[in-house]
Parts: sequence; structure tokens; C-alpha cells
Amino acid sequence: MNESSGRKVGIARFFELLGRDLWALYRSSFLCCAAFVPGLAAVLFGLMAHAPLLCALGGALGGALGGPFLVGMADTTLRALRDEPGYWWHTYKRAWRQNWRQSLVPGALLGLFLGGWTAVLFHMVNEGSPSTLMWAAAVVGMFVCVGFFVWLFAQIPLVDLPLTELIKNAALMFFGFLPRTLAAAAITAVYWVVMLLTLPASIIVILAFGFWLPVVPALMVIYPGLDKVFRLEETLKERRDAEINERLAAREAENHDL
Repeated sequence: MNESSGRKVGIARFFELLGRDLWALYRSSFLCCAAFVPGLAAVLFGLMAHAPLLCALGGALGGALGGPFLVGMADTTLRALRDEPGYWWHTYKRAWRQNWRQSLVPGALLGLFLGGWTAVLFHMVNEGSPSTLMWAAAVVGMFVCVGFFVWLFAQIPLVDLPLTELIKNAALMFFGFLPRTLAAAAITAVYWVVMLLTLPASIIVILAFGFWLPVVPALMVIYPGLDKVFRLEETLKERRDAEINERLAAREAENHDL
């Protein structure tokens, strides 16, 4: 977003969104957290059982369950960024019904990655003194995958495309807006790495801040890229202008009848 749109930017915009839409963001985040609980439980059980495969499979199943709710969270955030009016529960239910099928496979892929990556991370920490190369590979892998999935999930509530096209777009936007990708990935990765490394104590933080705390700034960062590719603001303005013209036409017709 830019100043020419008449909106605040940066941290001021972040707090403006929280002041106006915090309750909607929190409710969509709470539903998202609840949906990911089974996957988190499976990953934790796999860690305690020292079973990396169970972590990955549990993450995949949990991700498939939580994917539609993560997209619902993204839809709520994107509507807030577009300053789009509407009753939250009504728009959330509509977005959920429209996108839940399209969210299953991306959610499973995200869960598979997170479950497997968490198992690798904990194994490295428990082994003690892993090599610098291993840490570098883990960090780079985390940034690449998180940056990719940020673009992937942001598209689902915006466009109705096959998964292959969504993946292609995510890859193109990943590199086409690389500075924004790295910033969004850093915000998301740092938050969730801290949460994972401080389990189970961080469960309280997750319940309080859940998904909305990293999702809102991450989507704020990549929103200009989404707007450039999908013409979000232009489309919304055209829709609003059409609605205004329809109301004016209806009013003129009523006055003419009188």
C-alpha cells in the first residue's frame, strides 16, 4: 500500500487495522488455531516418540484440516487491508464454503513441511552442536518454504485457479517480489520458530495471538504485490462505482415514477 491511496502505512497502518478489525481477526485466528490443534498434537506425539515420520504425517493430516481455516484467516485479513465493508461472520462463512476444497492440498503440503521440519529441528537441537552447514540449510529451507506458502495461501481467497496455476503464480511472485517475500517470510518464520522452540509454554501465547499476529504484518508486506498482479484495488473500486451507479439509477427511476 502507498500514501497515494490515502491510507496510513507501516506500523501506523498495522495499529489502524487492529483498532478497527481486531475482533474479526481474533475470531478467525481462534478458529484457525482450533483447527490446527489435532495436527499439533500429532507432531508433539511424534517428537516424544522420536518418530519423524509420524511428525510429518501428522502435520500433513493436521494441515489438510487446518488449511481451510488458514485461508479463512487470510480472507479476513485481505478484506481488512482492502477496507472492504461487510459483516465478518457472513463473509467468513462464504469464503470458507468457496475455498475449503481448494485449501486441502496446500494445507496438507504446509503441514507436511512444518511437521518434518520441526522433527529435523528438534533432532538437531537434541544432538547438540550441529554443523553450521546444517543450520544454514535448515534456515534457508524454512525461509524458502514459508515465503512460498505465504504467496500460495494469499491467492486462494482471491482467485479461482487450479492448484498448478496457484503454485506457478506463487513461485513467480516469490522471485518477482523477492524483498517483500524475504520480509514476510522473516516475520512468519521468526514467530513460529520461537513458538515451536518454547513449546509447551508457548501454547498460551498461541492462544492469545495465534495466527493473526504474524499473518497481518506478513500480508501487509506482500499486499502491494498481490494488488499489482490481481488489480485488487482497481477491481474493488470498479465494484463500488457500479454499486453507486445502480443505486443512483434506482433512485432516478423512483423519482421518475413519482
